[in-house]
Amino acid sequence: MYNMLETMYRKVKNTLRRIDMRIERTKYNYIDKLPEDISYFEGSLYDAIYESSCKWPHNIALQYFDAQITYRDMIKRINKVAAALKSLGADKGDRITICMPNTPEAIYMFYAISEIGAVANMIHPLSSEKEIEEYVNQSDSRIILCVDISYPKVEAVIKNTSLEQVIVVSPTRSMDFLLRLVYKLTKGRKNHIKKSQHVLTWDKFLGKANKYIGNPHARVNSKDDAVIMYSGGTTGKPKGIVLSNLNFNAQALGAKYLVPELFKTEYSFMAFLPNFHAFGLGCCIHMPLYFGARSFLIPQFNPKKFKSYITKYKVNILVGVPTVFEYLTKLKFKKNELKTVKYVVSGGDMISMSNKEKINDFLKSHGSNALIENGYGLTEASGGFIFSPLSVAEDPDAIGYPLPDNEVVIMDLKTKKPAKLGKDGEILVRGLSVMKGYLGKPKETEEAFIKIGTKKYLRTGDIGYADENGVIHFRSRLKRMIISNGYNIYPANIEDVTLKCPLVTSCAAVGREDKLRGEKVVVFVVAKEGASEWNIRRELGTIYRKYLAKYEIPREIRFLPELPKTKLAKVDFKALESL
Repeated sequence: MYNMLETMYRKVKNTLRRIDMRIERTKYNYIDKLPEDISYFEGSLYDAIYESSCKWPHNIALQYFDAQITYRDMIKRINKVAAALKSLGADKGDRITICMPNTPEAIYMFYAISEIGAVANMIHPLSSEKEIEEYVNQSDSRIILCVDISYPKVEAVIKNTSLEQVIVVSPTRSMDFLLRLVYKLTKGRKNHIKKSQHVLTWDKFLGKANKYIGNPHARVNSKDDAVIMYSGGTTGKPKGIVLSNLNFNAQALGAKYLVPELFKTEYSFMAFLPNFHAFGLGCCIHMPLYFGARSFLIPQFNPKKFKSYITKYKVNILVGVPTVFEYLTKLKFKKNELKTVKYVVSGGDMISMSNKEKINDFLKSHGSNALIENGYGLTEASGGFIFSPLSVAEDPDAIGYPLPDNEVVIMDLKTKKPAKLGKDGEILVRGLSVMKGYLGKPKETEEAFIKIGTKKYLRTGDIGYADENGVIHFRSRLKRMIISNGYNIYPANIEDVTLKCPLVTSCAAVGREDKLRGEKVVVFVVAKEGASEWNIRRELGTIYRKYLAKYEIPREIRFLPELPKTKLAKVDFKALESL
């Protein structure tokens, strides 16, 4: 009786949600023929790519340098990993940690975890010992897959965690012989792996599959937990963010409606955004695999080889952070060497209009018709829930439209009510992209949301506005907004104006405490090679007086050889604030 009532309750709730979202869609006129009721995939992440393997068995699913893996072979390898996990005692609902760069083994493990109905706990392989210990304990993982260079740190914290089994693999395992040899000669490290029943090499782990008899596949609900990722959230202390199968599957299908030009089975996506980054996992790995395309895995971004990655492997879609595309313009390409690049999607950080124009011009002058399309999101909303189709790609600060069945509201910071069109406020979101919550932290989960009327929205901590066409525009991170003499100052605007100086290659603006004004603007500048600081200060003075209000003009200009970066190649503003 209870199960029947619960089923009826879910059906009524889902029907009301669909009606509600259909009403909300009328705000967004980005799709002329959007179906009234989109049918989202009901199974797991594994189930979704299994369907892809049935439709396109001979398409290349993964490319790892010269190694190519078809959809059929990929599924076979995932099935074997799933059987091996079951032989180790892994079960539905378990949390299994992946501490890996983008390698085929990481992908096999990720989808094998999904196949058995477990949850993938994704952590950065360059995390410190204490971070690894914290993430493993938060998730209560018993099994971890780690890259060999991270093994010493994992081994050092095993005694402080619930870990029972460590699987170790080298990033060279799926490389061809020659590339593996070159890697070992140039980058190879000898990591002394302790021989123990608790530690397995990848090959010994796969051997365990032969001991499992049965079908490792588990039936799961699309709303079941699928992935745990870590982010600072609103407090800066890393929290586990629980995302469902539906979060990523709905993101993939929704993106096809919003930016359909990206999804052709013959396209190759360059995956240099890491798998432990929601934008990287969702847009560079799961999306292409969902639609039968190819994901070109890069374990570690190498600027010196960026050119060869594009030209040798004929990559069609580049998805990355702004710093990567800024670096692209510094490379030397022949006239038509970028003609295979069809689309460029920038996310993970905001890109200035000056750099956007510079990158677009560079692409065009080297044979590509691509224009940078923005993607916007945060880990708490599956990495990406707003994308800019080509129709708004040239709009300076536009980040685009929300994915279908996601609603964005701009909240007035003073009244806590929806802001008027064109007026700045905090970007809020509700819908299929939003996380289930913070792992084991109900209070923090509740604080991440705000109620407006009868609806509950996730707070992004970002400032933006909506125009009359429903296009969302980004202004600044709420944390980064500088308040000087009562005026709101947006660092992104300061940075965009600063980059108008041809002697500046990159910059970042931050707020510093000031007794007179409350806060003052400080801009950090990286000078073009050979440019003098005196000339830059003089030129910037002229530019600032022309383009900025008096209260916006930086009170201090500081020079650095390069801007500090986070592990994800974003500008590290916290580090700048402490300088």
